[in-house]
Amino acid sequence: MGSPRIQRLHQHHPHAITRCLAAIGAAALLAGCNGGTVDKHALKQDASTIASLATEGELLANDVSKGASTTYFARVQSDNLRREAANLADALGSRPTSPGIEPKVRKAGKLAAQVAEQLDRLHHHPVDRTVAKSVQHQLADLSDEADKLAK
Repeated sequence: MGSPRIQRLHQHHPHAITRCLAAIGAAALLAGCNGGTVDKHALKQDASTIASLATEGELLANDVSKGASTTYFARVQSDNLRREAANLADALGSRPTSPGIEPKVRKAGKLAAQVAEQLDRLHHHPVDRTVAKSVQHQLADLSDEADKLAK
């Protein structure tokens, strides 16, 4: 067992945990998006990442639509997810692709950009339940599209 001080560390630094999780997510995203040529395997990984970001955003929007999330958490978390989706959209829009899959790669980039756009809406309206409900539905649809692309 650790010391009581270490066990309560999360109580004194809740934002550090959020930053740590965001850094881990960014590292995982960058590991899948290494800047090389996008092949079928990388496309599947990137599409799965887009679906995951959309699903996480959908869950956050659901909480906001029910008033079950704090304004600060909704604002920060939606921005973290938005940033990851926007970075992926930029990468997919410019990375070279294997022959024959460029249209799918560019579609994945557009999906990532749309996910980022919806998360930006949530970021700017973290207490608006109507906006959150709309974002939730949009992200659910985008997640489904990304899942199809990943197969």
